[in-house]
Amino acid sequence: MNKYYGMFGKLLRINLTKEQISIETIKPGLWKKYLGGRGLGANFLAQEVPPNTEALSSENRLIFMNGPLAGTSIPGNNKICVTFKSPLTNSYSYSLCGGHFGPELKYAGYDGIIIEGKANEPTYVWIDDENIKLKTANHIWGQLIPESENQIRKELGDDKTIQIAVIGPAGEKLVNYACITAGMYREFGRGGAGAVMGSKNLKGIAVRGSHDVKVADIKKVIKLTKRLTDNIKNSHLGKIRRQYGTMELVERINNAGFWTTRNYSEGYFEEGYKLEGKEMREKIIVGDSACFSCPIGCGKWTYILTQNGKKIQMEGPEFETVGMLGSNCGISNWETIIKAAEICDTYGFDTINAGACISMLMEAYESGTLSQADLGGVQMEFGNEDALLKTLKMIGERQGLGDLLAQGILKASEELNISEFAIHSKGQSFPVYDPRGAKAMALTYATSPKGAHHMFATTFGAELALGNRFEVEGKAMLERNHQFSMCIVDSIAICSTIRSGVPLEDQAQTYSAVTGIEVGSEDLNTIAERIINLERMYNVRLGFSRKNDTLPERFLKEPMPKGEAKGQTVDLDTLLNDYYNIMGWNSNGIPSENKLKELEIFDLFN
Repeated sequence: MNKYYGMFGKLLRINLTKEQISIETIKPGLWKKYLGGRGLGANFLAQEVPPNTEALSSENRLIFMNGPLAGTSIPGNNKICVTFKSPLTNSYSYSLCGGHFGPELKYAGYDGIIIEGKANEPTYVWIDDENIKLKTANHIWGQLIPESENQIRKELGDDKTIQIAVIGPAGEKLVNYACITAGMYREFGRGGAGAVMGSKNLKGIAVRGSHDVKVADIKKVIKLTKRLTDNIKNSHLGKIRRQYGTMELVERINNAGFWTTRNYSEGYFEEGYKLEGKEMREKIIVGDSACFSCPIGCGKWTYILTQNGKKIQMEGPEFETVGMLGSNCGISNWETIIKAAEICDTYGFDTINAGACISMLMEAYESGTLSQADLGGVQMEFGNEDALLKTLKMIGERQGLGDLLAQGILKASEELNISEFAIHSKGQSFPVYDPRGAKAMALTYATSPKGAHHMFATTFGAELALGNRFEVEGKAMLERNHQFSMCIVDSIAICSTIRSGVPLEDQAQTYSAVTGIEVGSEDLNTIAERIINLERMYNVRLGFSRKNDTLPERFLKEPMPKGEAKGQTVDLDTLLNDYYNIMGWNSNGIPSENKLKELEIFDLFN
């Protein structure tokens, strides 16, 4: 009997220093304990990267892990997770990427890759089923994302089935929030995976596979695929995302009064109507795109002809990008936002962290705290489109002011002595949802192990639907449940949007049908709790505790000035007390010995 269904049981390990390539077996019990993806990545990081490891040293790891559903017919099974110690937050971190890279790696016969060491010269990895090579990237180093992918593809025979993940100049120059970009427009974003890749002299990974993914119960998988695909297509979220993509959120979040505006000084952008999904659809969208095995197609191809005659076509930008480079900086001009997104995409760095750094400078400048001389001659007021574009390019090239901002919002604000304008948690900037307008999001930002990140628990939708977004009572349980939900989909390899048509019980059924490992809804929640506690303990070993689960003073003491959330602040202490209690952690936010033994992870930390 085949011990593995939905996976191959193979882990590809590449030591760049020694130029050694080996294949290891992933024990079957690990899948049942951690599901896959994010869960397995957390397990390997805890075992292989000690807390004193420097994030940009050769001892750090890039741990790419698929979930068992990747590459099957189950809808939305396209997410692959990379786990690493972050140079931005100096903490545990992970990032997920959709598209086609993860499923192609599965077709090559591997459930994951661990990259360790540092190459002697710029290198890229070529995985062609069992034929794996390290190839020179000297001639590609320094090139932007599109040129990098195109050059690698050309060298490998111009095969369109090859999936390629690369870094751009931002990763090479160790911008602390550089991304790894797969398929031109899909990113392993946020915590700086691209910088870790750059520190290893690794330009990219190309993969092509020809193996079939075997499932335990093919008849049940086919039946589930048909039913779940129909569910997703007919769900409200599925329909609206097909039409407008993530930009459908603009109207909802802006009208509710908690869309980041001018560096979180407000929650309602008066020109937000110009950026709503229907406006984007009418003015700049020219087509739709979908990740592997997705019946929605929420990606949007856009096109503009700039005033100077330049044609720009891209996939996106997404809601977070439009918020952080648009309303957050007081800008509503599509041409400018598209240009800004293009700079970030081609240099390869995170739009959320970059937008937060720039809006921080804009508010500091407008308040009189920083002068034009302090900013290298840039007049950094809100709405200054030229300042936005110029500064973004400086970040990508690490020149002038951009070199400072490339370190991240925490270090930059400390050096400039403008910490009161730095909107972050653990050194990672906030996304676009102001927690004064949806209180459980305060817990998402404060307790995320990778620093502020909305996808750790996307509670705002439920808070809006329940009509209790300004209340504190019950939010700890809501937060816990959404953290578990996200952890499960991140580990089994499905997109979070797909949850609208694949509820928890169906997730358990698909996992069981694909892998042959029988799990129920409660089993999945127990595994999610195990993974989240493991992630928490990695940071505890680094010295993290309640003191790090913080929010900027703005949200705690400054009432929202206008809009539907007017007058709101965040009672973080009460939220944290409730959350720690529900999680079984002590008042300092540290899991107990009994909790770790109960979850069978105690031995990892002793």
